[in-house]
Amino acid sequence: MMQSNFKIVFKVETSHTYFEKNSCNCLHFEPGPVTKSLIKRFGLVIAKQVNGFEFYANPVNAVSLLLNYIKAATGATFFDFDIRWDDANFSHFTELPLNWVGQLVYDSHSAANINNAGVIQLAESFSDSAGTPYNGSLTIHFDDILKGDTQFSINYTARATQWQYFVVNKSAVPLSNPAVTGKTSIVFNSPENVTMENGDQALLFTSGDNLISLSQVPKYKFDLVNYTSGATNDAAQRASPKVIVKGLPNPGAQQISIAKGDKGQVSSPMYVYI
Repeated sequence: MMQSNFKIVFKVETSHTYFEKNSCNCLHFEPGPVTKSLIKRFGLVIAKQVNGFEFYANPVNAVSLLLNYIKAATGATFFDFDIRWDDANFSHFTELPLNWVGQLVYDSHSAANINNAGVIQLAESFSDSAGTPYNGSLTIHFDDILKGDTQFSINYTARATQWQYFVVNKSAVPLSNPAVTGKTSIVFNSPENVTMENGDQALLFTSGDNLISLSQVPKYKFDLVNYTSGATNDAAQRASPKVIVKGLPNPGAQQISIAKGDKGQVSSPMYVYI
């Protein structure tokens, strides 16, 4: 009976600050043409994890000897993988160029990679190649594995946007001195009277230069309040304004636009009717 002696060849872990506990489960790695052939011929195994995957071999001796044998027998010098994400909003909630169309490229040979306590943080580069069903590619070279690089990470950062609240006062609620407040250091600008595309009049509150990171699970709690006229310098009244809307919404990943008058600044518009 053939004995199983599977050993890990390398592993790839992903993280994304948009998700709770940075757990990014919307990325999928699929063997590319070279790796598919090697899996079939040499009995290699890809074990998918919530945050990436582990790649195994069943060598007679050491993994290094197997890799050298594969190079000699096939001429292959790397493992290739295609990357796709199953969330249509991935490019919205991830800090990526909004107007860019192409693929994210990760390569274990890249000089921009960072060795973080033995884990190689893979740097992304951008390819303009379009027309493929995949969103990215990953290449892990045998030479890097042989020199001891067996743990790799791909880290994503949530997109930070200017939050915008358009408050439409359909009920004519008295708003002599309205504000958006919260228990954070984030300060919203004083409201601006604007006319929306549908003709409705609204009060627009924005976070201005304070860009706030998007998150799958709401992290911030802001309220729409109204201060008594002339009470803005009264500490007692300022501490307890009248709450008009408790718990304003946090933006979803699909709520993305370019802030008017700020070239390239991304905003998250939200509409509140009272």
